Amino acid sequence: MDSKDIQFEKMTETPIPKLVTSLAIPTITSMLITSIYNMADTYFVSQIGTSASAATGIVFSLMAIIQAIAFAIGIGSGSTISRKLGEQNKEEADILASSGFMTSLIFGFILFIFGNIFIEPLMILLGSTKTILPYSINYAKYILFAAPFMAASFILNNILRAEGKAKLAMVGIGLGGIINIILDPIFIFYFNMGISGAAIATATSQIHKFSHITVILFKRKNYRKFFNNKSIKEFKYI
Repeated sequence: MDSKDIQFEKMTETPIPKLVTSLAIPTITSMLITSIYNMADTYFVSQIGTSASAATGIVFSLMAIIQAIAFAIGIGSGSTISRKLGEQNKEEADILASSGFMTSLIFGFILFIFGNIFIEPLMILLGSTKTILPYSINYAKYILFAAPFMAASFILNNILRAEGKAKLAMVGIGLGGIINIILDPIFIFYFNMGISGAAIATATSQIHKFSHITVILFKRKNYRKFFNNKSIKEFKYI
């Protein structure tokens, strides 16, 4: 029995309480890790000053927007992918996974481009004052650079969970969180980069998380091929 048959048997024959618990605990842990490394950013940046600390709160609103839209796409595609895999309709699942992934990248690049063009009015709209604005701009420009990777990683996480591989998703998020916490003091204090250092640490952790999950899905653990000819030909938005 190959890996895809084992995974199908696990998802269809495991008692529901046990299956839900095995998927829910890693998912909850992932959310807690995300909250912890957001708090780490706030803690280290607060050592710089009150305006810098306030800027992280402003930019976290931007990150919440990215997360909300990506989760909307990811949960919608993940739910449909789960049903298609349950039907053993793997070709349609491929198309949906490719569509969700590409839609998230397109959204991220649009946000990156227009966010940088209108970064000052965007920060003011999110609540920046004149004293906070320089800090929020310095922080946001790196977060906007990482926006495509952030959005895509949320989608890939949901695809992993849709396949019943919530633990692998948790590992990717956990590694990203650890990298962020380690890099924050190094960039902020050792390299004396201030709030830009915190933003670079966050962007680096998000790019690493995206890369790690992509490797899992495309090379090692995933039993489906995202970009076969049919999935590209029948690409559709979620």
